[in-house]
Amino acid sequence: MSDYDAIVIGAGHNGLTTANYLAKGGMRVCVLEQRAVVGGAAVTEAFCPGYRNSTFSYVVSLLRPEVVADLKLTDYGYEAIPLENTLYIDSAGDYLLLNADEQHNQSQFKKFSTTDYQAYLDFERTVDQIGQLLAKQWLVEPPKLGDQGVGDLIATMKLGADVFRLDAEARWRLMQFFIGAPETIIDRWFESEKVKSMIAAHIMPANYAPLSQPGASLAMLHHAVGEINGRAGAWGIVKGGMGSITQAMAKSAVASGVDIRTEAAVQRIDVHNHQVTGVSLASGECITAPVVAANTDPKRTFLKLLGEDYLPPEFARDIKAFRQESASLRMNLALSALPQFTALPATDGAHHRASITMIESADHLNAAFHSARRGEPAQPPIIEAIIPSVLDDTLVDTPGHHVMSLLCKYMPYDLSQGRSWDEQKQPVVEQIFDYVESFIPAIRDILVGYQCLTPLDLERMLGMTRGDICHGRLEPDQLFNMRPHPDAAQYATPVTGLYLCGSGAHPGGGVTGAPGHNAARRILKDA
Repeated sequence: MSDYDAIVIGAGHNGLTTANYLAKGGMRVCVLEQRAVVGGAAVTEAFCPGYRNSTFSYVVSLLRPEVVADLKLTDYGYEAIPLENTLYIDSAGDYLLLNADEQHNQSQFKKFSTTDYQAYLDFERTVDQIGQLLAKQWLVEPPKLGDQGVGDLIATMKLGADVFRLDAEARWRLMQFFIGAPETIIDRWFESEKVKSMIAAHIMPANYAPLSQPGASLAMLHHAVGEINGRAGAWGIVKGGMGSITQAMAKSAVASGVDIRTEAAVQRIDVHNHQVTGVSLASGECITAPVVAANTDPKRTFLKLLGEDYLPPEFARDIKAFRQESASLRMNLALSALPQFTALPATDGAHHRASITMIESADHLNAAFHSARRGEPAQPPIIEAIIPSVLDDTLVDTPGHHVMSLLCKYMPYDLSQGRSWDEQKQPVVEQIFDYVESFIPAIRDILVGYQCLTPLDLERMLGMTRGDICHGRLEPDQLFNMRPHPDAAQYATPVTGLYLCGSGAHPGGGVTGAPGHNAARRILKDA
């Protein structure tokens, strides 16, 4: 008899989601996590004495409300806090500070254009309409690309019917987002360079592409399907940091009988006669189960933990070609005071409670991408920032002190001339602070300490191939029933008993819980 009915590799949010649903379905489940703490990329940790922050992922919106309800996460401490404002600012001090007030937003747009505000409203309606169509597919197993069964045909027909329900304009725009270039879409809708830079920034956080790349606009739609507390499109933070999500998931799982083991690194997925038999740990221990659900990324799962010998040769070649890299660098700052922006002199203003994007122009994004493609960290980078301690003072021990999150793009995994991130981290950090100083002149004066996580650090700490926070780039040929491969897009893989449950499966990256939910449904269906 096997030790368990199912083993889940990785206690990130998707792994914990899978474990929860499997346990609720009556299976004996064990979750194995290589780190000392559960959570994967959704964790809260002290990075400086007296300062805690969401170490990797740092904002919430995409977490499916169905998952929140099914796992009773609010009962276990999950609480989302909306970010009510958004700020787009350049180093010259020009900015757009937006909130829910229509008159305020219109006045902000009028600084740069007399027509772009209405264009923005029309654009957002189109994005929301298409985004909601895609959201309906998030908790649905994609139909097979070939050899479709009755269920696959029905799913394809339902998707076709949903597309048909869109008006002709929306169907056209849908195709533009799927196969068009962001620069074409942006130029069609907007005239102001400042507004164009704001829209361009929408493709940046989960992407690694220039504005000229066909299909790169899909990132805008991927981030238009979220909600917080029933508010569509809202983004926010989690009280206590993102680790509160995965701690709640872990408590829910344990209550359902799941065994969770930390510091239990999986070294190999064991197979006999093309059937999974369990896993071997780095410690030498073997744990048996007829089902293994891998929350690891596709390359790591198939090429490292499993091995090519157990895969069809063409499948292995395709997985090798699967594009994984997000060119993301994360920083967490411990600050002795609230940062003061030169362009916004209010000592405690709406901009402090905003998602903050530091971007010069649409061309800035292109320059950052092409720099990274040459192996040069973008200088200056595009930075997305928040100051979560303004909304959640539990993150700091000393009143008046703060933590700040920075996502810096684009930062390549491979540096030019054979340089190592271990050598280049400090010079890049200083360049980032130099750029932030053009917005917040006293940033170094109030800096108590910081944590910098390069793409190499992300790979080392989390096992994410090439530091890809999305487990695979979100591009048309790597989504839906092609993610990560047509023969693994329904969560089952060419090896009997091996399933994918992480962001490398449909619908992709972000803290959604959707891949974990869908994988569990498939496993229970196959059981």
